[in-house]
Amino acid sequence: MLLGLLMGISIISFAQTEKNSIDDKQNEKRKKIKKSETDFKDTEVNFLFNYYDQDGDHSPVTGGRGTEKLENIAPTFVVHVPMDSVSSLDLNFGIDIYSSASTDNIDYFEGRKSGASGKDVRAHINAAYNRNLRQSGNAYSLMLGFSQEYDVSSLSFGGSYTLNSKDKNRSLSFDALYMNDTWNRIYPVELRDGTEWLKDDTRSTMKFGLSYSQVINKRLQALFSVEVVSQSGLLSTPFHRVFFDDASSGDSMNDLMQKSHVEMLDDNRLKIPISMRWNYYLNDFMRLRTFYRFYTDSWGIAAHTASIELPMQVSSSIIASPFFRYHTQTAADDFYKFGQASNTQRPEFYTSDYDLSDLNSTKIGLGLQYSPVMGVGSFKSPFRKNKQVQFKSIGLRTAYYDRSDGLNAWLVSLDFGFIF
Repeated sequence: MLLGLLMGISIISFAQTEKNSIDDKQNEKRKKIKKSETDFKDTEVNFLFNYYDQDGDHSPVTGGRGTEKLENIAPTFVVHVPMDSVSSLDLNFGIDIYSSASTDNIDYFEGRKSGASGKDVRAHINAAYNRNLRQSGNAYSLMLGFSQEYDVSSLSFGGSYTLNSKDKNRSLSFDALYMNDTWNRIYPVELRDGTEWLKDDTRSTMKFGLSYSQVINKRLQALFSVEVVSQSGLLSTPFHRVFFDDASSGDSMNDLMQKSHVEMLDDNRLKIPISMRWNYYLNDFMRLRTFYRFYTDSWGIAAHTASIELPMQVSSSIIASPFFRYHTQTAADDFYKFGQASNTQRPEFYTSDYDLSDLNSTKIGLGLQYSPVMGVGSFKSPFRKNKQVQFKSIGLRTAYYDRSDGLNAWLVSLDFGFIF
């Protein structure tokens, strides 16, 4: 993966960044502040700065063992532009700047680093057109996207339609998304003999989703969703290595070079995640958010994910949101540790990517949101004459992630909200 440019267009859920909660009491206070009609058509802009750092010792680039050190810096802009009283445009654009010791080992057996593979820049832009239908009270969105970096470019488009009840307490949504990825197949250096080890250079993904949400009473809200995701084409990663049982940890570099193989995975995959969310308002200062998802796919993985978040109003301007997430999954049928797969009775498909292994993981963290009713401050708009820009809020979210295979990570996100 080398220097590149990513552009994608989607609805909120397609390029979503986790954000801190703003308590409903603050929103109610804002509604009481007298505004003109034009005030309700202001553009909202959020600037997010995300930092991610991970380490581990099961890199698939070196056959399921070796460093997984990775750092990623991702500044992003999220823009909501009301076009009129019933339609709006959402934009999401930014860059990812990362360094990866793992992909830096694509040229592992040459005794040198891959250089550009270990450092990359990814840029992206996402957008969605949303419209509310006055007569029916329903809504729809249209999505389109394109992305590109050194070894992969992507095209995506889709849409959603939401049926709302007259009292707005119930909604049923249908959505569909298509993505096409085109890869520049970069193989491990010792296997670049002109052979195309993987027959496809494109990957197609189709997603169909259905969700139902309901306000059960004044304190309880629930959402149920199910998705069907079908993938075909290049589902293997060209520079992932696999070593069979003729390789051992004591082999020399020259011996290992003769025994490496390109990861081979089934070129079809069906994923089915089913999830539920329950939001319960405990009192005026605290609410409970819970989430559960069951996941299964045609590769043999079955997974359970559960999370809990407790947004608390520390003061009229500050929300604190501690959260915890637990995940467990079974291994894919074709996952093998280093030196585990049989070379004499070679399986049709094989991988040493620990993302597909039997594992448990936990994530624990805290979100903080500073959002005064009148905003943090204001300054003169550079775009509109005699218009003030309101500095609406500041958010911070940090988390520690730990996985049973030894991988761990820190995540930090800053969110600055503005109204233009």
